[in-house]
Amino acid sequence: MEGTQIDQWLGSGGLILAASERAARALLLAYHQRRRAEALTAWPTPAIHTWSGFVRSAWEARCAGDRMLLSAAQEQALWSGILARETHLTTLLAGPRHRLAAMAMEAHALLCGYAPRYLRQQARVGWDRDAGAFSAWLSSFDAACQKARAVSPARAPLELLTRLQADASSRPPLLLAGFDRLLPVQRELVRAWGTEHELEHGEPAEEIRFYAAPDEAAEWGACAAWCMERLAANPQARLLIVAQQAGQHRGELERAFLRASAPEAKPLFEFSLGIPLAQAPLARAASLVLRWLEGALQEHELDWLLSTDFSAADMPETRALQAHMRALRAAGLARPAWTWTAFTTQATHTAPLPDAWLQRMQRARQLLAATRSRPQSPPEWAALVPQLLHAAGFPGKRLSSAEHQAWQRWQQALDTAASLGFDGRRIAWTEFLADLARILAELLYAPESASAPIQITGAAESAGLTADAIWFLGATEESWPAAAAAHPLLPLAVQREHGMPHATPQLDWQLAQSITTRLTASAPLVCFSYARRENGVETRPSRLAMEVAGSPQPLPDELAPHRLPQPCTEEYADTSSIPFPHASVPGGAAVLSAQSQCAFKAFAQARLRARSWEPAEFGLTAQQRGLLLHAVLHTVWSGKPDGLGSRADLLALPDREGFVAAHVERAMREKLNRAVRERMPQRYLALESTRLTRLVTEWLGYEAARVDFTVEKTEAPGEAAVAGLMVSLRLDRIDRLADGSLAVIDYKTGNVSAKSWELPRPEDVQLPLYAGYALHEEPGGLLFARLRAGQSRFEGQVRDAEATLFPRLHAGSTLMRRPLTAEQMRMWREAIAQLARDFVIGRAEAGPREYPETCERCGLYALCRIQESRLASATDESGEGEDGD
Repeated sequence: MEGTQIDQWLGSGGLILAASERAARALLLAYHQRRRAEALTAWPTPAIHTWSGFVRSAWEARCAGDRMLLSAAQEQALWSGILARETHLTTLLAGPRHRLAAMAMEAHALLCGYAPRYLRQQARVGWDRDAGAFSAWLSSFDAACQKARAVSPARAPLELLTRLQADASSRPPLLLAGFDRLLPVQRELVRAWGTEHELEHGEPAEEIRFYAAPDEAAEWGACAAWCMERLAANPQARLLIVAQQAGQHRGELERAFLRASAPEAKPLFEFSLGIPLAQAPLARAASLVLRWLEGALQEHELDWLLSTDFSAADMPETRALQAHMRALRAAGLARPAWTWTAFTTQATHTAPLPDAWLQRMQRARQLLAATRSRPQSPPEWAALVPQLLHAAGFPGKRLSSAEHQAWQRWQQALDTAASLGFDGRRIAWTEFLADLARILAELLYAPESASAPIQITGAAESAGLTADAIWFLGATEESWPAAAAAHPLLPLAVQREHGMPHATPQLDWQLAQSITTRLTASAPLVCFSYARRENGVETRPSRLAMEVAGSPQPLPDELAPHRLPQPCTEEYADTSSIPFPHASVPGGAAVLSAQSQCAFKAFAQARLRARSWEPAEFGLTAQQRGLLLHAVLHTVWSGKPDGLGSRADLLALPDREGFVAAHVERAMREKLNRAVRERMPQRYLALESTRLTRLVTEWLGYEAARVDFTVEKTEAPGEAAVAGLMVSLRLDRIDRLADGSLAVIDYKTGNVSAKSWELPRPEDVQLPLYAGYALHEEPGGLLFARLRAGQSRFEGQVRDAEATLFPRLHAGSTLMRRPLTAEQMRMWREAIAQLARDFVIGRAEAGPREYPETCERCGLYALCRIQESRLASATDESGEGEDGD
């Protein structure tokens, strides 16, 4: 019936107005399919328009004259300029100012659509607070439009209405399609146009169902399974999925439908809602390249850019750029933000940058430098952008169809940015990039529709769409009707008086009721569903859905989830091992500690050279602070003439803090990388020096209370043969105690405890390894020197702590309660030898010492896939359903 009515209307010379772009495309597609079904090869383009397109073309034909109809971006630029003249702190920042400008645009559009009499300044007398501020902005906006001889799109229908009422000529009749409600100004404009009708709804649905799912995942999975069943029964079926907050749950919905689809099959679904163009890889890469020519990119942004194939000419260039970044990190030169100059001037002998890439980027930078010395108009900057990207070799590959569409959308964004020069403004390059970034974030992009049988859309965006069956997701009382607050810039009384959206709950109910009625007349079968729990919170079904579908019923057996989803990876028990082919291993005690923590960790780090990189920090990292502390303590206890060699030397110091400060200054100068030092503020480095001086001075005060001792070695190198494996060692310090025995000391700044040596799987074997295999005599103590402001102390085990470490120790002290014994040393030696044998024979299973704590500190779970294997084990053990989850 609908297709016949449309064909007859168009055949009689009428116009069709669709409520949305999506509805207009659906009507056009259906019209073309009917013509092809009639064996036609050519036919006139049907007169199907969106409301905004209809208003713009009618206004330009009757009202344009010497005035310009603003685009949305141009109007927002005018509002933003008005707000920039405000003295409020919020409007001084670009981000909040543009968001406030968007709110002002919305308020202005509401007045134009519902209450145009308030566009006159006299009618707004008495508005106060936020509404009063908006009233002043609106007066300034009217003046700015008059000065620029421009008209807001929201006011175009009002001006067009006046012209139509004065024009008695005949006009083609209008057919309205998919409008859930007409604004007052729309209703008046349609009446002034002439003859108008609304597209008749189809017959009410033959069957309406309402399902209750245990949770959102089960709801999405049931919907996907239902779609596949219906397509299996009728491959030509058209299915419409209406999802509340479809954009927010896009990823979860996509995964649910992919799991329900046949492997490697062409996707049977598509989203009607696009994503911000800024999230499209091609557009994002182009934006980052432009920013990087003169500005800085955050570390994660540069990592992402170098991982794409847009910034390089070929795969070897891409690999070289990534290798250069890895080399910078390995050299301790990571930065939170990278300028192009910083990235290219940090020399790495192991991973040089490609010459061709350097030349292309340098040409683009020179081109920009020759232009940016003075402000340019937005059209001039927009014309420069393609030249810059071409000089930089962007994009570096042949584009796919979807990428080509994204590139066309990028060109539209550039045109929009250029249009911001309508008022003759001249701006700096950075301001143009900020405008372009905002446009990219607001402009939606969706690849050309492939006419997939399953269309996923939102409730409002479904206007004008029909299908063979519809499934409405998320029909909870909280989300349907969708509730929202009234507009903050307009008086609430005005909004209620004129029935503006969200002014009262009743208005939200009426709109949702209209949409529900339309949906139930858009397909023979309509299913509603809701999840009993969302984000761990109990929900209730929508009363509006129950009015048309009755009380919700449990999911039928064929749609209910019975088992946990099978993992994407297949678990394979690999019992093979590859022996370590070398006699010595780099990494020292860390390799055997890793073998104890998790055999795969040792294998990956020592044999595969796998590394997990921590994000760069603006200040010194924990590792850099630790290296500085070790360097200071090494020189402090280095012996005469510059350092100390015993407790007696410590007690004889006349100025302990000044002594430490000199060693700190030396360490900061010699041990801190020059590139790191140059990018740090001098005041920050001075504060770090002060902090380090106080910490070490406090530690020396703690050591001054010890029983007499002598420092034998600092940064003591050593080598140990453990079960045939040569391990290189370096220990922070070895002291000769009062009883003649040796104490092995390791400096730490974090939380440490002798519990890390506990058998059968010690967390850290460095001290037991050194004492048991490199000391060549029974030790008198194994000690962590924990240096923390206000909490500095020794942690560990000593043979006779009161006689050799501190006199008059409390009996409850851990140093007294757990003395070091020869039997314990023997057991450590045996355990460490077994770890070495396991490493040499190639034992490499993923078996963390403590899950998930060990894995969180490792960072290599993407290689061992332990999370997937544990999920598979949980699936096998749990059996079925939620009870086993």
